[in-house]
Amino acid sequence: MPHRGCDDRADEPSPDPCAAATTEDDEMRIREVLLLPHTHHDVGYTHSLRLVDAAHLEQVGVVLDLAETDLPAGHDLPARPGAPDAFRWTFEVARPVLRFVAGVDERDVARLRRLVRAGRVGVTGGYLNATTLPSAAELDAGYEALGTLRAAGIDVRTEQHGDVNGIAWGVVEGMRRAGLTRLLMALNPDHGRPPLPQPSAFWWEGVSGARVLVWLSTHYGVGEEWGIVDGRVEQAEAAVTAFVAGLEARGDHPFTTALVHAGNDNRWPTARFTDVVRHWNARHPDVPMRTATVDEALDVLEAQARAAGDAVPVLHGEWSDWWAHGHGSTARELSVHREARTFALAAGASHGLARLRGGPAPVPAEVVGYRRLPWRLRDAAHVERDLALVEEDLLLFDEHTWGSWESFSKPASTLSHSAWTAKQAFVYEAWDLARDLAVEGLGRLLAAAPAEPGDVDGAPAAPEAAGDAARLVVVNPVERERTAPVEVEVAGARRVRAVVTVPAFGVAALPVPADPVVVGPARAVALGSWHAQVDPGRGGVVSLRHGPTGTELVDDTAPAPLGALVVERLPVGSAHPFPREPKRFRPEDPGPAFDRVVVPCTGEPEVTRGDGWAAIAWALDLAAVAPGLPAGLPPTRVRLVLHEGTDLVDLEVALTKPPVTGPESLHVAFPFAVPDAAFRCETAGAVFTAGDEQLPATSRDWYSVQHAVGVVPRAGAGPAVLWGTVDAPLVQLGRIRTGEWVADLDRGPGHLYSWLLNNLHFTNFQATQDATRAYRYRFTVAEDGLTAVDVADHGRDLALPLQARAVDAAPALVGPTGLVVAPADEVHTELRPLPDGSVRVRLRAPGDAPVAATVRWADGPAHAVEVPGHGLADVVLTPPR
Repeated sequence: MPHRGCDDRADEPSPDPCAAATTEDDEMRIREVLLLPHTHHDVGYTHSLRLVDAAHLEQVGVVLDLAETDLPAGHDLPARPGAPDAFRWTFEVARPVLRFVAGVDERDVARLRRLVRAGRVGVTGGYLNATTLPSAAELDAGYEALGTLRAAGIDVRTEQHGDVNGIAWGVVEGMRRAGLTRLLMALNPDHGRPPLPQPSAFWWEGVSGARVLVWLSTHYGVGEEWGIVDGRVEQAEAAVTAFVAGLEARGDHPFTTALVHAGNDNRWPTARFTDVVRHWNARHPDVPMRTATVDEALDVLEAQARAAGDAVPVLHGEWSDWWAHGHGSTARELSVHREARTFALAAGASHGLARLRGGPAPVPAEVVGYRRLPWRLRDAAHVERDLALVEEDLLLFDEHTWGSWESFSKPASTLSHSAWTAKQAFVYEAWDLARDLAVEGLGRLLAAAPAEPGDVDGAPAAPEAAGDAARLVVVNPVERERTAPVEVEVAGARRVRAVVTVPAFGVAALPVPADPVVVGPARAVALGSWHAQVDPGRGGVVSLRHGPTGTELVDDTAPAPLGALVVERLPVGSAHPFPREPKRFRPEDPGPAFDRVVVPCTGEPEVTRGDGWAAIAWALDLAAVAPGLPAGLPPTRVRLVLHEGTDLVDLEVALTKPPVTGPESLHVAFPFAVPDAAFRCETAGAVFTAGDEQLPATSRDWYSVQHAVGVVPRAGAGPAVLWGTVDAPLVQLGRIRTGEWVADLDRGPGHLYSWLLNNLHFTNFQATQDATRAYRYRFTVAEDGLTAVDVADHGRDLALPLQARAVDAAPALVGPTGLVVAPADEVHTELRPLPDGSVRVRLRAPGDAPVAATVRWADGPAHAVEVPGHGLADVVLTPPR
C-alpha cells in the first residue's frame, strides 16, 4: 500500500494555523455538523434514462427557486454567513448545469451566478459520475466544458463523485489542469471496499506528483437511510448522533467537523432537510448543524486536513474499481464504444490534416451508403458540433448507470429493456457519427492537394499505385512513422490484410492484396520472427517462439494455453449463497469457488497464408462446457496471425455467444513465460504497476485497463511482453481470481487473462447478453526492457491505429501531408478541427520529464511549446490561404 506522510508542495498553500484540528492534548471531539444537500446523479437506474437526464436539467431551475426563497432578489449575502437552516444545494455533477447555462437567457444565468457567489448553490467539476472506462481525451473533454461555466462567472473548485468504487489515476492530473484541487468521493462500499475507513481524508498523488485532497465520504445514501431528505427529524437525530459518536471513538480521525449527506438516487430537490437542522440545533446546541455547499464543506475540511499534518496520509496510485467487472455484462457494446472513440480520434486527424493541406474537396457520393465515401461535406461548425456530440455520447456511456434498478432481478421487464436500449443508444449514436466523420475526413484528405517536394524535409518516398484498379489507402494519424498490420473489407464481400509502413501524418497507397490461400490442416506455422504451435487437445497455442532471440512466450505449464477460452461455472451443489442471493457476490461472502474449464477444440487447426502474413486458426465448442448454451451452436473461432516486417502478433476471438440466464464468465488465456512478473497497466492518463501502485483495498481481483499491459520480470533481467486489447478492457493478472476478493496481489508468473464477459453483478448491470463479435488483441516481445512509456505508446497505437480503406480511384495525396511534430518519440498527438477553421494540435507527454516540442506545418515556422511530464500542451494552426 503506497502511502507517505503529508508534506507541503510548492503549489499548495501552507496549513492554516487557525484551523480547528485535534492535538495530543485535545480530546477528539466533533464541534459542528455540516449537512450537504444534493441528489445523487444517476443517468437512469430509478427510471428510464430518457426521462432522468431531462429531469436533472429541470432540477436546476427548481433549485434556484428554492434557494431564492431564502435569498430574495437584490439581497446578496457573503458566502459563509447566514441562517444555519437556509436552503443550500450542490449539483453533484456539472452536466445538468452546463445544459442549463446553454439553454437559458442571461437572466437565469445571473440567478445561478448570484446564488453560487452567495454560497447557497454549489457547482462541481466532474461531468458525470464516471467509471474507469473514459480515456484521457474523454476526461479532458468533460473538464474543458467547465470553461463555459467559468466564462459565465460561476466558480468551480471541487469535484464530487458518488457510488463508484474507483476512478482512474490520471484524473488527478486532469483535475489539476482544470483548476480542481479537491475530490469528494461518496463511495458506495456495497460489493467492494473503500481504501480507508469512511469518512477519511488523504492527499491523492498523481503520476506526475501533483496532488488533490480527497474527502472519502460516507455513502451518499445515508441521507435517505437516516431520514434526512424526508425530514424525519427523530430518526435523523438518532442516526447523526450515532455517527458523531462513532467518529469521536475512532482515534484516527483528526477532524472536528462531521460531514453528512442529504441526498439519494435522483431525489427531487425539496427543503425538508431544513427541518432536521432546526430540530438538531434545538437539542444539540453544543454541536451545531448547518447546511453547506460542497465548496464550503471542503474549505473547512481542507483547512483541518492541512493543520493535521502527517495524520492525513499521501496515497499514490490507481483507484482500481471493484465494480468494473460489471462492464463485462455488455461485451459487445464495450467493443463498439472503443471503436467509436477510435473513429472520433481518426476523424479529428483526417479532417485536421485535410483542412491544413487545402485543395479540392471530394465529390460526394450520390447514395447515402455505408460502404461509400462521403455523401455530404460538413462545414467547420458542423464538424465541431458532431465531434462534440460524439464526446457527449461517449461520456454518457462511460457513466456508471448501466440500466434500471431491476435489470438483474427482472431482466425481462419493460423498464429494464427501456433502460438498456437507452444506454445502448449512446454508444451506437457515437459509433454512427464518429464513423461517418472518419469516412468524410478520409475522403477529404485523399482529395487534398498533392504533397510537394520540400514539404517535409527528409520525407520517404510514397508507395506507387498505378492504373485504375482498386487500391488500399492507409492513413497514419499520428506523429511518428509506423509499420503495422491493417485489415480491410473489400467490396463488402471479403477481407484482406497487409503490413504497411506509413510516414508520420502521411498517406500510403498500394494495390489491394490478393485473397489469402488456405494451406490446409496443420498444427504449426512459421513466418518472419515467429514459430507457433497449436495443440487442439489443449485448446490453444502451446508454443510461440521468437526466432531472433530464442524467446519462448508461452508457459506450457499453465492451466490453459495461449488463446484458449476458459469458462467459469458454479459447481453442481455449490453451497455459496450467490445463486440464490446475487447480492452476496461480495467481499463479505468470499467465493464462490468456480470450476474452470478450457473450451475444447473441434477438429484440427488450419493454416492460411496471405501477402506478408500467415495465420493458424482453430474452432472451439463453447456450448460443450458453458452452461445454458444451446446444442448445435456455431463454433467460436480463434486465429493467431504472424507477419513479415514486424514482430507484432495478432490474436482474434470470433465469439459466438447468445444470451444466457444464470451465472456465466469467460476468459481468454495469455500465459506468458515471464517468471515472477510485474504487470504495468495502462489507465486513463497514467501507467501503474498492479498491486504496487494502487490505493489500499482497491480491486486486485480484476482491472479495467485502457488498452495495454506490460508483463515484465520483477528482477529486471529477461524478456518482457507488451500486450494489448482492442475491444475488451477487463483483465485478471497472475491467475483467474474471480471470487477471491484478495487484499494483496501475490507474486507469480506472467499469466494474463482477458475477462471477456460475465454477469456476476446483482443490480444495474445486465443479467444476460449476446456477446457474438470478434475480439482483438495485439502483442509482441520486448528484449531490451519495458518502461511505462512503452506501455503508453502501445496503448495509444491500439487506440489510434493506422486507418485503412479500399478505394476505387487513386488518391490525390500520397506521402507526407506536411505536419511535423518533434521529438516524435516523446509525445502523443491528437488533432482537432475547430469551428473557426483552425486546427488544434494537442501534445501529450506520456513520460515523467517535460518535453520541449515543436510543431511545424510544411515550410512554415516552428511553434515551440513545453509539454509538462504527464501533461499536455496545445498549438493552434491556421490553414495557409
